[in-house]
Amino acid sequence: MRSKIVVCDLKEEALSETVKQLNERNIPCVACACDVTDEDSFAKVLDKAEQTFGCADILVNNAGITRMQNFFDVGKKDFRDIFEINVFGLFKCTQMFAERLKKTGKNGSVVNLSSNGAKVTYADQVHYCASKASVMNMTQCMADCLVPYGVNVNAVCPGAVDTPMLRACMVATEKDSGGKITVADCEKTWDPKQLGGRLIQPEEIGRVVAFLCSPAGALIRGQAISVDAGTTRF
Repeated sequence: MRSKIVVCDLKEEALSETVKQLNERNIPCVACACDVTDEDSFAKVLDKAEQTFGCADILVNNAGITRMQNFFDVGKKDFRDIFEINVFGLFKCTQMFAERLKKTGKNGSVVNLSSNGAKVTYADQVHYCASKASVMNMTQCMADCLVPYGVNVNAVCPGAVDTPMLRACMVATEKDSGGKITVADCEKTWDPKQLGGRLIQPEEIGRVVAFLCSPAGALIRGQAISVDAGTTRF
């Protein structure tokens, strides 16, 4: 059965571009603006999914933010901002999704996007790494909590993926170093060495997410799977 997708984002241009790409592949889809820190906003996403395609049975928690900050510059608000989206938003979206799915008696899948930063350390992202470690641990708890209701939960821990967020980190690194480390330097040194000079592409993460949501991934539960070309060995 072909997937039917509800695309969510804060930015209209990102929604439009994603829908365009899906339409080109004849994949049924609908767009819905969403702020994962706003419960009413996510409730509207679930409503739209149900009205258009029926009760959603797959949730991919991909919303996230980071900041490149010196350890001594990180404040309480910085921690709160990152945890509000990366941890609390993810938890509430999963809770609301699972509550609706439970009422239908249907099975489902949740995939949380963590990071290899949950398993290794990045000196200028202490709050981000802490949030992604929380996602990894929370995934295990969710898997235990939701297995009685037929909802499978896993996490994916990507490495350096070529995304606007990573590009913004590169620009911040160049700025903070006073130009001593350039974006070009970051491109050369941040990629997994096993990939021979290129960053991971988003679709390479997407294939693993799709597998975990498929019947083939049904016996993989509560795992945090590294997708970083072997940079992280656990």
